[in-house]
Amino acid sequence: MHIQSLTGAWQFRQADAPQRGVEEWLPATVPGGVHADLLALGRIPDPFVGDNERRVQWVAEADWEYRYQFAVAPELLRQAHIWLVCDGLDTL
Repeated sequence: MHIQSLTGAWQFRQADAPQRGVEEWLPATVPGGVHADLLALGRIPDPFVGDNERRVQWVAEADWEYRYQFAVAPELLRQAHIWLVCDGLDTL
């Protein structure tokens, strides 16, 4: 069995960003979540302060995509079956 680490420079963006003319991918922390990533980047106010939770509700209503690029050895791709196992993944 081969185990490939997916620790590294993950990125995220709002899923409809390209349709809005936004191509920017932002740095992400994985494991983590979109609220924490946006907060760390200063893109949203702290939802636990004052009435900020109401101001950031759009985050939960939007679709988000994360990406991570990694290399795979050619011999691994020749295997009959390849499993991608993601512990703790909320949605796919």
